[in-house]
Amino acid sequence: MVRLGVCAKPEHMELLAKQGFEYIEVGLAWLHGLSEEDYQKELAIVKAAPIKVEAANGMLPGAVKVTGPDVDEKVIRDYLEKAFCRAHEMGIKVVVFGSGAARGVPEGWPYGEAWRQIARYLTIAEEYCAKYDIEIAIEPLRRAECNILNLVSEGTAMSALVNQPHIGTLGDTYHMVCGHEPYSAFVKAGKLLKHVHIGHTIGIDQGRIWPAEDDGENYREVFEALEQAGYEGRVSIEAGCKDMAIDGPKAFAVLDKARRG
Repeated sequence: MVRLGVCAKPEHMELLAKQGFEYIEVGLAWLHGLSEEDYQKELAIVKAAPIKVEAANGMLPGAVKVTGPDVDEKVIRDYLEKAFCRAHEMGIKVVVFGSGAARGVPEGWPYGEAWRQIARYLTIAEEYCAKYDIEIAIEPLRRAECNILNLVSEGTAMSALVNQPHIGTLGDTYHMVCGHEPYSAFVKAGKLLKHVHIGHTIGIDQGRIWPAEDDGENYREVFEALEQAGYEGRVSIEAGCKDMAIDGPKAFAVLDKARRG
C-alpha cells in the first residue's frame, strides 16, 4: 500500500503524525541553505518526531543552472555534496527534481542542447545518489512554470534514456491536469515512477489546495492508476491550506479512503 505524506516543515511533524500522515517532504534547497546551527536545530526536531522526513522537493535553487550558457559543473557538484549529505543524515530517500528556474531553457538556447545538459546533470547527480542512497524523481512541471519536461511521459523518457539506477520520474496530479495528461501515464511509467504529488486542483491558474470530501476530484482514480502501475511508494500532498489543524484530518481521511479502495 502506498504511504501518505505532506510537503511541510519539520515543525509540523507531530501534528501531521497525529492526523495519520506517515512522513513529511521538505525542500532540498531550503535544507541546503540553512546555517549549520539552524540545520542542527531542524535535525533535532526530525530525530525526535514520531514520523520521518522521507522526501525532498525543490532540488535546486534558481542560481544553480543546469541548462544554458551558465552551467558550472563545480557549482553543481559542491551543491549536491552538501545537500545530499544533509538529506541522507535527515533520512530522505527520494529527491524531487522540479526546479523550473534552474532547468528552464534560456531564450535562444537550443532545446537539443538543453536536453543533453539535463541528461548530463542527472548523470552527475547519480554519483551522489549512489553515495548517499537517495533516488531522484524528475518532476514534470506545467508549461507556465517551465519550458522543458512538462509531461510524465517526458520524465519517463528522460529517465529511461539516462538509464541510471537511482533516476526515475514523478507524477504530480496538478501538473498533469494542467497538461491534459491522463493518469494512465503512471501505468506507462511503470517501475520508473519514483514519487507522486497530489492535491485538489482549483484551477489551472489558481493553484491547488488540500483534498477534502466532495471537492470534485476523483482521488480513487489516481490510486487505481498507481495500483495498475504496481506503485508502492509515497504520495505527498503538495498544496496550500488555510489551517493545517483543520484541513489535515479531512485530507488524510479522503486520501486514505481512496488508497484503500
